[in-house]
Amino acid sequence: MKTFFILLVLVNLGVFALGQGWFGQPRSDAGRSPVSKIQTELNAGSAKFGPGRLQVQ
Repeated sequence: MKTFFILLVLVNLGVFALGQGWFGQPRSDAGRSPVSKIQTELNAGSAKFGPGRLQVQ
């Protein structure tokens, strides 16, 4: 039973490592261009805040 548990943990670590790209490019990133990985800039000027409305019953 102890051997099965250790084997299960090792398999889980291997699958996690594959998903994170530790052994190369992850399958989820296949076909993506490096440009798509660049995060878009946030436009701080587009956010508008005004007085809130508090309703007490």
